[in-house]
Amino acid sequence: MIRSLTRFMAAMRPAFAREAAFAWFVVVFAGLVLRTDDLGVTSIVRALALSPECYNSLLNFFRSSAWQTGGLMQRWREWLMRQQVEYRVNGRLVLMGDHTKTPKDGRRIPAVTTLHQDSETASKPTFFRGHHWGCVALLIKSAGKCFAAPLEARIHEGLKLFEESDGEPLPKTVRIVQMAREFAGHIGEAAYLVLDAYFAVGPVFNAAAGELNAMRNPVHILTRAKKNVTAYMHAPKKRKGKRGPQKQYGKKLKLMKLFDSRPHHFQTAEVSLYGKREEVHYLVLNLLWKPVQGEIRFILAESSRGRIVLMTSDLEMDPLLALELYARRVTIEVLFDTLKNTQGAMGYHFWSQSLSPASRRPRKNDDTLQNTANIDNTRKTLGAIEKFVNLHMLAIGVLQLMAIKMPDEVKAKAHCWLRTVSSSTPSEFVTRNALANLIKRNLNGFGEDLITRVIREKQKSYPNIWHHEDAA
Repeated sequence: MIRSLTRFMAAMRPAFAREAAFAWFVVVFAGLVLRTDDLGVTSIVRALALSPECYNSLLNFFRSSAWQTGGLMQRWREWLMRQQVEYRVNGRLVLMGDHTKTPKDGRRIPAVTTLHQDSETASKPTFFRGHHWGCVALLIKSAGKCFAAPLEARIHEGLKLFEESDGEPLPKTVRIVQMAREFAGHIGEAAYLVLDAYFAVGPVFNAAAGELNAMRNPVHILTRAKKNVTAYMHAPKKRKGKRGPQKQYGKKLKLMKLFDSRPHHFQTAEVSLYGKREEVHYLVLNLLWKPVQGEIRFILAESSRGRIVLMTSDLEMDPLLALELYARRVTIEVLFDTLKNTQGAMGYHFWSQSLSPASRRPRKNDDTLQNTANIDNTRKTLGAIEKFVNLHMLAIGVLQLMAIKMPDEVKAKAHCWLRTVSSSTPSEFVTRNALANLIKRNLNGFGEDLITRVIREKQKSYPNIWHHEDAA
């Protein structure tokens, strides 16, 4: 595992313009694996028993111009594709996209905006102040278990202060599609992008349809339709001699009503959903959808979980395959849970002294209420936030690869009791315990690997003074 991690570190080295920045990257990565709390940068200092003087150096690392989030994550995506663990459907990669939100009360934290919470959980407020993150992940699979390997995360709301364009900013839904297209364009491969019903809007399908590097339909959308979705049949051909132009749309259909009005048109088949085989009734219709002014494939399905209508821009997609892919969308929800609760990635506290303090009770969701005395410093703070979260995503991706590539070694090194073992492939939590045990053993022993050497050099450069009071 340590050798695999060392090879990964070497592959990331070109993303850093300075050797010092790369050394701090190694330290931070090890700290994210070893830390036992999620209290921001200070937890890295505690996890590695570094001197308190290292705290300012770590802050400078996240604000450094010697590396950027885009360059590092691009190296990660190239490394991930070389591992050949991606899941393919019809010769296409499978991408997952979604948003997640995190509350932030800091008055000088950039891009904090008023957000609406759609959760049905009564313990969560309807409106709160925080960050709105957009994430794209690659579906990888091993031994029947799927992971959503993170590709990149970006803040998608509250950016008016940083956007130089005078035009209307891209909607949050389209930004996810743009991230997927960037990935597909760079590696030169087509993909499916699986989304939830929030993305079942015309601009999403239109943004994905454009050509990219001479590829037609580089990204096909698969999403769940809203319950009030309507579509149109093709208009019958105009009779000869009848006045007026040829109609574009035929009969209007309310798709959710077709479950009751046309039950005899449905077919029955067995499909794997959420790890279980079950019988589903389904109907496939290629209909006209006004938001895109063209055809969309609608898949109506009824299973033990209820009724669902899926939409896809691939007019030849197998309906059972579409159901299986959409069921895999839960992997990105698991990714968000791991990101927040296992890794504690949302515990950042970066703020900018140049930014004017935001009101605790803003009258309206207007990002222009804040201004900055130094836009460059404030932009570095925003960049530090994105770097912090993406480094956690990088750590999760490495843990997923280790779980897939070396499951037996992970289980042997984890020393982790589980009440219920759900898969032969260990989770990110178990893999993190195994890797943490190995790093601790090397730091306490005579390990000569890259990570151990770098951390020891930092400990020598910054003598630890934590125990002086106890000694006194």
